[in-house]
Amino acid sequence: MRGDNPTRSGFTLIEILVTITIIGLLIALLLPAVQAVREAARKMQCANNLHQLGIAVQSYHEAHSVLPFGVGLDHDGPISSLGTLDDRRYSAHAMLLPYLDQAVVYNRLNFNVAPFHPFVNAANDDQEELARRFDEVINGPAAAARIEVFLCPSDLDRLQSLWGPNNYRTCNGSSWSGRNGNGMFGQISSVKLGDVKDGLSNTAMFSEHVKGSWDDTLIDPLSDLYNLQGVWTESQFSDACGRLAPQTAVAYQYDVESGQTWLAGNMNWTRYNHVRTPNRTNCKNGFTWDGVILNATSWHTGGVNVLMGDGVVKFVSENINDDIWRALGTRAGGEGTAGAGL
Repeated sequence: MRGDNPTRSGFTLIEILVTITIIGLLIALLLPAVQAVREAARKMQCANNLHQLGIAVQSYHEAHSVLPFGVGLDHDGPISSLGTLDDRRYSAHAMLLPYLDQAVVYNRLNFNVAPFHPFVNAANDDQEELARRFDEVINGPAAAARIEVFLCPSDLDRLQSLWGPNNYRTCNGSSWSGRNGNGMFGQISSVKLGDVKDGLSNTAMFSEHVKGSWDDTLIDPLSDLYNLQGVWTESQFSDACGRLAPQTAVAYQYDVESGQTWLAGNMNWTRYNHVRTPNRTNCKNGFTWDGVILNATSWHTGGVNVLMGDGVVKFVSENINDDIWRALGTRAGGEGTAGAGL
């Protein structure tokens, strides 16, 4: 009958609100799981990148019967400096390019000049000048290449450098020396795999380090390199670095361009050491080359990926025993069984 009220279908306001609330709760519950799955995939890709580097190192060794050096020649004395145009501070990464399907980039490099000629150093204080004169940089087109195998997808991309960035570092050793380390990659080193007396499976070859923030107002202990200038012993220096916290670190000058280039073998760009365990504060003594603590660091929860000398990639806890970690950094320290604790 026309006078009857028709039956109305649909949701009431309360039902809609309840539905929205339930959907919101489900999203809140699922989001951490989704993020965890994504990070697991990024972490796996990060490990795979290190694995590819391991294959490249093996191929290089087969071709040259020696590992590439960690950093090339310079003419510094006991006091560290930015260097001169006579220096050839190239990195192992540059040497490995042909074995990473990057022969095109490699062939554009001129190893007869300083890496960033006519600039002495990649971290030129005047970025505007560098941008204006970029065409003068002989290795500029190659150095600007962003090479994905050098980048961990878990890291933040904050650098504003003109150069191709880098996350993966060659192991210089377990001492604070920025030059003649006791690891597999020192300055103008020529280490053969047969020289690794501690066992390749017990000796670190590469690990990772967080790229810089490019922001000198931001304190980031995972990436920043703090300048503790003074007269130290190695143990005193390590203790002082270990006492730094975000509240105290701000009082010191610090570098924010960590990993800004893969081309040069600077400790803050392409190398690291095993003085302190992973994810700790990084420090340098500006007075001398004997004063660098550059740790393995990452955004992975609880530790870092490490490429061992046998090509195996292991995830190492940031809580690893200090002695075991230092032993993993040496190639012939006589601690061959130390790696069994991993």
